[in-house]
Amino acid sequence: NAEGDNGRNTLIRLNPNAKLIINGNARIFYGGDLFLFDDAQFIIGNSYINSNCLIRVVKKVVIGDDCAIACNFTVLDSNFHSLNGKLHTQEIIIGNHVWIGANVTVLPGVKIGDGAVIAAGSVVREDVLPHSLVAGVPAKEIKKNVRWEM
Repeated sequence: NAEGDNGRNTLIRLNPNAKLIINGNARIFYGGDLFLFDDAQFIIGNSYINSNCLIRVVKKVVIGDDCAIACNFTVLDSNFHSLNGKLHTQEIIIGNHVWIGANVTVLPGVKIGDGAVIAAGSVVREDVLPHSLVAGVPAKEIKKNVRWEM
């Protein structure tokens, strides 16, 4: 479900054999830009992503259930260019009941545990433990055993 009534659309491009799998009532608000490359998989559960997201999937990105993702969210499972002859592409897994603040970028290979909170403006390049709060560039754990509600 692409939401919003300001004249801006959400764009979805699926290359050959790409799969967009929606489990539940996923909502992506206006201004979204999703691009799934050949054979890529984007799986999203009963969660929402606010306006102006940028999602690029070469391999696989998973977003679990009950996630609240703020505006200007960027998730990239690849660096898209070879560096020293190597293309870095790794799947990204975002667990259930994760809260991601505005202007957050999640980089290749990251796993975000259930119940985690990612502070606004963070760049997540390493795994995030369940029920932890991370912040910064790069994101670092600043609190353990957090609980949040919608």
